[in-house]
Amino acid sequence: MSMFMTKFYRYLGFVYIPQYLKELDEDIILHISDTTTNFFQDVKKLVTVLKPKYIVHTGDLVDNIKLQFLSASEGRYALRVKTLLEIMEGSSAEKIFISMGNHDSINAVKGLCTKCVITEDMDTIEIEGIKIAISHYPKRIMEYEGDAKHFMFGHSLELKTQMIDDKVYLNGISSINIMTIKSRQIYKLPYPYVVDDWRMKKGKLGL
Repeated sequence: MSMFMTKFYRYLGFVYIPQYLKELDEDIILHISDTTTNFFQDVKKLVTVLKPKYIVHTGDLVDNIKLQFLSASEGRYALRVKTLLEIMEGSSAEKIFISMGNHDSINAVKGLCTKCVITEDMDTIEIEGIKIAISHYPKRIMEYEGDAKHFMFGHSLELKTQMIDDKVYLNGISSINIMTIKSRQIYKLPYPYVVDDWRMKKGKLGL
């Protein structure tokens, strides 16, 4: 039933949150990436229902505005990123980590954030004893030489979600990732199909 509902909601353009995730008795980290404006209400739903203690966003906060190619759209970007930041900062999350993407404006984000930790390229963060290397770019993750065992990134499918030896790689563009802090279990939820459409569709670039 849960699988059917997940697919049904995905076709409708929404995220289905299974009951077992609602009943988790551990604090969690929510990892998302490359978010489009039509996904913002689902972000609000995720943070309201799951109540993550920490949020990691690995860049391209408004991915349907390709700011790298549309620099004149920075005003529209700032308006829309404000909505997303208000959703995340208005949640129960104690801290929000953001790694800037190629379609982000660090000046706009810095000017709007109050409890975000922002990195421009790559950083290693520590959450209650868990070292996590975060970057928007898979290439930077593949070049990493530190001692982190968990990796969060986005941007492309160049590096997939997988476990290699004792290292956990989580691609935030292919799935919404939920990690329990105590037991370090990983749960994945699919993005609605319309999110992928807006990420890729040329006609949506400046919305």
